[in-house]
Amino acid sequence: MNQSRELHSTIICLQADKLLLVRKESTEWSLPGGRIDPGETQIEAARRELKEGTGLALSEAQFLGHHVLEEEEHWLQRIAVPPAMEPHPSHGKAECLWISIHELNQIQVKPTDIELLRREGIITMRG
Repeated sequence: MNQSRELHSTIICLQADKLLLVRKESTEWSLPGGRIDPGETQIEAARRELKEGTGLALSEAQFLGHHVLEEEEHWLQRIAVPPAMEPHPSHGKAECLWISIHELNQIQVKPTDIELLRREGIITMRG
């Protein structure tokens, strides 16, 4: 593992045919998640980041894989979010958005997250 890369735990949250994205005070949307703190496991980081950013609890997560990108490493989890559970932005997040995979080309999404979605076969192309 290259310690010069940022280590991230990232969560793909699905509800019916929609994907959860979050953003701070910017135009770029991203998958929930964030950096793994020293001494924290990937699943602990995923649980903390999801709770802090959306108020959602990480339950029955499916580990999808470890992806090494140029400057980041991501441990990717997937969860199904029941319709009764709604995310609420917090901890520096300005908004949460449920969006159809087919609508992703209508908004600006962090390029590394697009790559993660491609690698997992959730999207096949962008644009």
